[in-house]
Amino acid sequence: MDYLKYVDGDSLLHKLDPRTKFVFFIVMAILTSLVKSGVALLFLLVFFVGMWNVCKIQKYIFILFQKLKVLLIFIFLLWFILGLFERPQAGNGPVFYEAMIPFVGGQKILFCFDWYDIYKGLVYSLRIFLMIASFYTVLLTTNFSEIILGLQKWKISYALAFGIGLVFQIIPMIITELKAIMEAQSSRGLEIEECSWTTKIKNYVTFSLPLLFRVISKGQSISLAMHYYQLNFSVHRTAYKKIKASKYDAYFILANAVAIAITVVLHMQFYIAV
Repeated sequence: MDYLKYVDGDSLLHKLDPRTKFVFFIVMAILTSLVKSGVALLFLLVFFVGMWNVCKIQKYIFILFQKLKVLLIFIFLLWFILGLFERPQAGNGPVFYEAMIPFVGGQKILFCFDWYDIYKGLVYSLRIFLMIASFYTVLLTTNFSEIILGLQKWKISYALAFGIGLVFQIIPMIITELKAIMEAQSSRGLEIEECSWTTKIKNYVTFSLPLLFRVISKGQSISLAMHYYQLNFSVHRTAYKKIKASKYDAYFILANAVAIAITVVLHMQFYIAV
């Protein structure tokens, strides 16, 4: 099963105007960038899970989560380790261990393990997951032509609409290339799955260089294809399918507006500076 491509279906998300889903992604990307409250983010996750279950795409999101585990753990560990060398703020939870440890030149640095370190790592991991998941939700339920057609309805030029739609195709392509590199390295004996998390992170860093060259090659192929087929953005194009908002868009916007309002309120009520 290729989890990185548009999946044809008859769910609520599939029926939505592509402009509604595009705005959903933009709003959720901004919201998850600003909200730093664990309680608010957990509520937003529950809302997302409910939406995925209603639209019957939860199995694809679960696969996405499985693929992102290493990244999320890396983000958690990064912020957790950085927090170990920060002085705890008053009212940010219990401190489990605190001491001054020797450093270079006879100096000492503060080492403090407290609840806030764990909290901060979890918050940043959850923010990244929700941001990626909102993008993937749109990708999963909206095909390439619908994205372009929807943007053109906003009077956006075909060239710009095509470029934005292409982004939604290139990112899955990059992930597919990474998967191919991982399988090739695995066939040569490099352990990827059955190894420690630190080894996994190191292996992903090792994959980055060949991935860069593969992505550059793919970009060149796309450019050559556009040149050979003489893609002309100035030519007026018509579409068989008509894009227009429906009652489903109104339901979706209302549900999201309520969820966003609750998220903002929870953020203000339970915010702990991270």
